[in-house]
Amino acid sequence: MTTIAETASMTGPEIVSLSRKHTLYEWSAQSKVDPIPVASAKGIYFYTPEGKRFIDFNSQLMSVNIGHGDPRVIQAISDQAATLAYANPFMATEPRARLGAKLAEICPGDIDTFFFTNGGAEANENAIKLARFFTGRHKIIARYRSYHGATAGAMSLTGDPADGPSSLAFQAWCTCLIRITASSADGNRLRVRSP
Repeated sequence: MTTIAETASMTGPEIVSLSRKHTLYEWSAQSKVDPIPVASAKGIYFYTPEGKRFIDFNSQLMSVNIGHGDPRVIQAISDQAATLAYANPFMATEPRARLGAKLAEICPGDIDTFFFTNGGAEANENAIKLARFFTGRHKIIARYRSYHGATAGAMSLTGDPADGPSSLAFQAWCTCLIRITASSADGNRLRVRSP
């Protein structure tokens, strides 16, 4: 076992080497992984420990679209952490209540109920349960390498693709919320809407 003494900072190659040794990376053949070391970020850029600057076109998986280091976001995070750092999904909190009301106000049509998750895997698991509940069908199709839909767990729900098409085509693209409603025209039909 290797113990790492804390130092002022690590170099990019040191970060990559230790990360490759101790981390399993998703969506990748592990022997081919070549991650970019990230030390900091500001605005639309992120930086390596050596100061190389990259434009963050992907907003770190669409999570910081407002930009890195926005003082308003930092203050809001600090204020919330000082008040309540975490509440499990079974709790009701003022921020969740206010966000639900705001989403209901700005979403189109009758979309007024939302499912808040801790991540995409949880969203998929619950979307599959809802799809099965509404349709009464068991099988779910996940597209090859679809976002959150082609994991080994999700693929195991569909069986072998050589067995033919499953009875329900379904792909969940969710980050924070998803709204699933049964179509009034056909009770076995599923309509997925994601704001």
